[in-house]
Amino acid sequence: MTQALYRKWRPQTFEDLIGQEHVVRTLQNALRLGHLHHAYLFAGPRGTGKTTTARLLAKAVNCLAPLEQRPCDQCEICRAVTAGNLLDLVEIDAASNTGVDNVRELLERVNFQPAQARYKVYVIDEVHMLSTSAFNALLKTLEEPPPHVIFILATTEVHKIPATVLSRCQRFEFRRIPTELLVARLRQIVDAEGFEAEPEALELIARTATGSVRDAISLLDQLSGSGVITAEQVRLILGAERREVIQALARAWLSGQSAEALEVLNRAVDGGADPRQLARQLAEFMRGLLLVRMGAGELWTEPTAEERSQFQELARQADPERLVTAARRFSEVAAERGAGWQPQLPLELVFVEAALTPSPSPSPAPAREAPRTTSPAPVASSPAPQSQAARPQPAQPTPSPVASEAPMHGAAPSLSAPAAGTPGSVEDVAARWNEIKTHMRTVDLSLSALLSDARPLGWDESGLLVLGFKHGFHRGKANTPENRARIEQLLEKLLGFSLQVRCELEKDWTAPSVSPPVAPVVPPPPADPLADDELIQRAQRDLGAAPKIVEL
Repeated sequence: MTQALYRKWRPQTFEDLIGQEHVVRTLQNALRLGHLHHAYLFAGPRGTGKTTTARLLAKAVNCLAPLEQRPCDQCEICRAVTAGNLLDLVEIDAASNTGVDNVRELLERVNFQPAQARYKVYVIDEVHMLSTSAFNALLKTLEEPPPHVIFILATTEVHKIPATVLSRCQRFEFRRIPTELLVARLRQIVDAEGFEAEPEALELIARTATGSVRDAISLLDQLSGSGVITAEQVRLILGAERREVIQALARAWLSGQSAEALEVLNRAVDGGADPRQLARQLAEFMRGLLLVRMGAGELWTEPTAEERSQFQELARQADPERLVTAARRFSEVAAERGAGWQPQLPLELVFVEAALTPSPSPSPAPAREAPRTTSPAPVASSPAPQSQAARPQPAQPTPSPVASEAPMHGAAPSLSAPAAGTPGSVEDVAARWNEIKTHMRTVDLSLSALLSDARPLGWDESGLLVLGFKHGFHRGKANTPENRARIEQLLEKLLGFSLQVRCELEKDWTAPSVSPPVAPVVPPPPADPLADDELIQRAQRDLGAAPKIVEL
């Protein structure tokens, strides 16, 4: 019977192990310095080299070669480990030996001296499957084993292991293998085994394996029977779909074109694509766009150099909240076990729900019930916030000549319409905007965060102060009635006059075709004609008299 490729190509020295350089370097330093620990814990995803590293460590601690060459894979001990014949290497599958009796039987043999090697090495795979009583039985020996015993525990679910066990082990975290390293290892195997494979086919296999070397080599073994492995063959067997389909579905989701998405989806499923595989690839693609959108695009290693610039532009146009929702929903579909009678139905429902749910992307602000023009009136001191109904109704603005009929999307704030320095003008508000945001941080931290990328753009036709936002997420949150009222109250307190606000994206703002309202300057009180009368001044000074104005 032919040996499986993943067993035939299992690493036999530390140099053959890929993607876990941080683990290899630490273990080799410990071997060179003689600082061996009595218990190790290897944690990480499946197929990343935990059991292989445990066998390599068993080789290294017992190898007969000089210290710097261990494991040599040539001496009697190394060959016995490779063949699985070393009596002093005991491998236990905790998934099928979960009980306390199994552990007690193991512990009874611990005190026996090694038969062939220096150390007796116990490798307990899937150790998280042990029962609580089995862990308790293991604890004492794990803490103080005989000097000739080394325990190596391996697990994919480290959170299930009791803290008392974790504290007695040196813990090593194994990482998923990067796609480029997997492709290189697959190419090495293909060349050595004498069959051919297209580069795109190897890349598809590596991506499907999601960082697991064993899964990637097993898939390669499955596909190697034809002699030539093509990308089309990989798609047909694995249900992996072309990247163009994934990108088309993602663009349809982001643009809200559900009908187009359903058409692309059903065409792909009819062509043999697996809906769950599509959902997983969509979740990965949305995660990548989200990383790019949040400034961590270097963590997304999948795109080619040609694709990266396209994806960066797509990420810039996407709303972060929509990307988060997409990644979460597609991940949920990929994790569903039951395919049902209509396997693409869960994926179709995601796109239909997206069409029925209002998009978080901004839309024009709705008109207030009674459009009115705010005429801020400057006051000497900052009054307490007034209720919306108690605010004075300003006069309607008077039309002014139109400077230009062309729309001014994304234009700079309209600061020149009101006279510079006029109380209540946008220039006056903009001049104090940084001071306002600084003060808001001490008064209302959540509002300060919402207004972090906002600035005053101008007054609209209804006399509302337009606040321009760069991001739709901030604009959507700030535009709720509750937050708008809080912003108005804080601005009223800080600026000294009442006003109403409207929240817009800067790119959607169009300057009004009429002059924005200017707050009327309250004229000073008329001069008192009797203020300089000597008789009245003496009466006020000597007799304490007070002037009284009688209206006729």
